[in-house]
Amino acid sequence: MSRAGSVRTWLSLVAFIAIVAAMDYALLDYLISQGLDSKLQPIQIGSYQFSFPLIGLTFAGVLIVAIAAWSNISTTMPITTLREMSQLETVRILRAAAVALFFFALTLFGPYLLGTNVFWRQIASLSGAFPQLAAAFQGLFYAIEPAMALDAMSKLAISQNVAAGALVVVSLLIGHYQRRIRRAK
Repeated sequence: MSRAGSVRTWLSLVAFIAIVAAMDYALLDYLISQGLDSKLQPIQIGSYQFSFPLIGLTFAGVLIVAIAAWSNISTTMPITTLREMSQLETVRILRAAAVALFFFALTLFGPYLLGTNVFWRQIASLSGAFPQLAAAFQGLFYAIEPAMALDAMSKLAISQNVAAGALVVVSLLIGHYQRRIRRAK
C-alpha cells in the first residue's frame, strides 16, 4: 500500500473512532446529567496516586472494539489513494461505515428511546388510530418493562456491550460479503 493510501486508512480510522466516541460521550454526558454516579477509582503506583472514573473504562472498551471493527472492515475493503480508488469503492467504504454506525447508534440509544414517555405517548396515540395494533404494542410494553426497571448503571453496561457487539457483528458481515464480492470477480 502506498504512503497516501496508508494515510487515508488512518484518517478513515480516526474519523470513524471520533464519531463512535462522540456518540458514546453524548450518551454518558446525558446519563451523568440525569444522575448516573460517576465513581472514581483511586490507583496508587509507587508514590503517585491518581484516580479515574469507572465509566471511563466502558468508554475505552467501546473505543477499542470500534478500532477492531474498523480495522476488520478496512482490511477486507482496502482503502487506497484517492487517485487509485474508483467511485464505487468510495461508496462501498462510506456505506460500510454508515451501516456500522447506524447499528451502533440504534443499539446504543434504542433502549433509552424506548423508555421515554414521549415514545409511549406516541405509541398510545398510534394504537388509538389503529386498534388492531394495540395488543402488539401492549406486548411490546410488557416485554420492555423489566429492562426499563433496571438501574442506570446496568442499562448503561447492557447498552454499551450490545452496541459494541453490533459493531463487531456488522464488521464481520461486511467483511464476509466483501470477500464474496471479490471471489465472484
